[in-house]
Amino acid sequence: MKKNISLCFVFSIFSLIFLFNCREDQRYEPLRFEKITKAEASAFQAQVDGTILEGSWEYRFRIKQADRVSLIIEVLTDKPDLGVSLSRKGILFDSKIKCGEKISQLSPCKLEINNPEKGDYSLVLNHQSSDPSEVLSYRIFAAVHGPGYASVIWEEEVARR
Repeated sequence: MKKNISLCFVFSIFSLIFLFNCREDQRYEPLRFEKITKAEASAFQAQVDGTILEGSWEYRFRIKQADRVSLIIEVLTDKPDLGVSLSRKGILFDSKIKCGEKISQLSPCKLEINNPEKGDYSLVLNHQSSDPSEVLSYRIFAAVHGPGYASVIWEEEVARR
């Protein structure tokens, strides 16, 4: 009896891991940060201007180290049909922050994390318009800054502070 319960438990764990790894592939590219030096402080910043016609688009980056810094991401759009979420990949579960319902040029999506944890981050933009032919333009500004220390990488490129 105990052997059957143990086998069921192990099978359940493998099933959960399999389900979490069988996600729909999204189109993506790295969010490339540049080191910006200012008086008595330095920061990493990234800016992207783009458009999305349908589906979703993902920007990825990794925080290798972070101490006494903040991660700020701001997204502007020309139409309110853009969904924005930021997630940090976990072993079994991701932590996710979403923007409010309607974002625009007058009310941008602003996500801020004080003392972000190290890990793989993903900024996902979703086309949520009822008109599939509608093109949504957006602008992303991202920064990791503060008096502390951070190390940010994206794919093969490395930037250190």
